[in-house]
Amino acid sequence: MNIPPEPTVAMTGAADQPVVFQPVVVQPAVLMTPMPVVTAVPDYLGYSIFTMLCCCLPLGIAATIYSCSTRDANLAGHIEYAKRSSKTALILNHVAVGVGIAFFLTLTLGLFHHYEYI
Repeated sequence: MNIPPEPTVAMTGAADQPVVFQPVVVQPAVLMTPMPVVTAVPDYLGYSIFTMLCCCLPLGIAATIYSCSTRDANLAGHIEYAKRSSKTALILNHVAVGVGIAFFLTLTLGLFHHYEYI
């Protein structure tokens, strides 16, 4: 049990007046930390890394950056920013896969067309 001390009187103060010391009460420090979001927004980081390595490097890099910002926003508790970044990462991933498939088909058809006349 924490009992405050009794006020004490000093010998003399200014103009021979007694000085009374009162106890000082200090509030305990409260430390607040942000809690991670229970329902996190998907970040599509694996999809972004796949599109960066296998489909279209520039769009994959952009999608990876947005995926990382989604993950950071999830940890900070910024739901709206996480949703916006997640949607941008998903769109960039879909476009990168489309570009990769178009490039692969163009290359394949071009090679077949080239070897057809040899």
